[in-house]
Amino acid sequence: MTSTAPRIFVFCDGGIGNRINALVTAIAMAEHFGRATTVYWPLNSWCGAAFHDIFDNVLDVRTDALNTLAGTLSGTKVLLHDAIGAELLQVPFESAYDFQSMEDFAQRGLPVGKDIFLYPAIIAPWIPEPLVHAALRSLRFTQTIQGAVQSFIATTLARPFHGLHLRRTDLRVGLTDAEVLALVQHHPNEVFFVCSDDPQAEALACAHPNVHARPKTHHVAKKQEHADWISLSQDQEGRMSYGNIERSRDAMIEGTIDLLVLAHSQIVGYSGSTFQRMARLLGDAAPLVALARPAALPYFSFTEMTQQIERQLIDPAVLLQVCQTMVQSGQAGQALDLMRMGFERMSDAQRPDIAHNLGVMLLNQSQPRQASLYFIAVLQLQNLRYGSWLHLAYAKTLLGDHDQARQALQQAFTCRPPTLIASDATLEKALAERYQLPAPPTAHPKDVP
Repeated sequence: MTSTAPRIFVFCDGGIGNRINALVTAIAMAEHFGRATTVYWPLNSWCGAAFHDIFDNVLDVRTDALNTLAGTLSGTKVLLHDAIGAELLQVPFESAYDFQSMEDFAQRGLPVGKDIFLYPAIIAPWIPEPLVHAALRSLRFTQTIQGAVQSFIATTLARPFHGLHLRRTDLRVGLTDAEVLALVQHHPNEVFFVCSDDPQAEALACAHPNVHARPKTHHVAKKQEHADWISLSQDQEGRMSYGNIERSRDAMIEGTIDLLVLAHSQIVGYSGSTFQRMARLLGDAAPLVALARPAALPYFSFTEMTQQIERQLIDPAVLLQVCQTMVQSGQAGQALDLMRMGFERMSDAQRPDIAHNLGVMLLNQSQPRQASLYFIAVLQLQNLRYGSWLHLAYAKTLLGDHDQARQALQQAFTCRPPTLIASDATLEKALAERYQLPAPPTAHPKDVP
């Protein structure tokens, strides 16, 4: 595989989102390190469209599959998404994501005088955003695809719109049909674009006059007609997965058009799919139409959030923000359920913030007994957390456990920070007066945004 000048060989596999992720990673690296690029774009059940069915970029493109490349990578730096690829290529596994920055990659990963074989499924997180955006802007979708996107936005949507991505076949993420119904009925004056790999999901959503989908003649199909979408299936290279999926050439082109229309919307929710994430990226970096996005709707899908938590794809700070918004929108019960689920799924390092805020939410819902349990859980992990001792004292006061409340307040005083936020200062003052325990001197309370 080695050529006279070292190159980056990138293997693009999976659906359109995964393939663009790999392509963009390689383009960004090649531009930064001054290397030429060769693209492997196999035709298989995951994607039946050739590279030039989607793009007009002039690149060296090949269609080799992983198993046909086995044994050809001697002397090449091979960086992969997972160990399955390493097994097929018959090479030791080395992760494409195991670097901290471009500089770290230059020091530890960039081989002198050798080719790089790259197979990521997501954009390597160590590549800076400006390089990613520049790579996205370098993509040239075919005139057929661009024309379809521009025409649909101009003639059907015509003004800023919201986007709904409903993955229904092998992954089953996105808003449920009931959630779509509630959302669009609650916002009858907003325009929505819906795209899905399930025509029925699009049809149900489009029963509402403010929801639009592109009419399509080609859709994702099953490899085995009578099996479920998530039945165990083998692809052309012998890989087994729970995805009974066949994406034809025309279905992939239709999906790419939908992807680029979705990119111009204010997308509702976070499904966790690479298709939706790529739409957001393309909309930020390389929109085809100059169209402003509407203000985001204050809506969060309980189903989507549950899936994100179960897959451990959501940051604790984001979960807290979402749940606080849900409480303000009158969805306190669902917010509490999500917080409990987050507490169960997250690591010990992440749990204290979740448990403390869950305890505060339970206090606000007049559930001091449950709240006290979560404050105790915090303190088992972070014994010097002042705010949790203070709120535990308050919870025990509400329960009438005054001896325990006094003890918790005394413990709070032992780890009291030099400056208090206003709400903690108010609570401390009330508890100190209640139990006649003078608080240590402190600086003036400060407000937090």
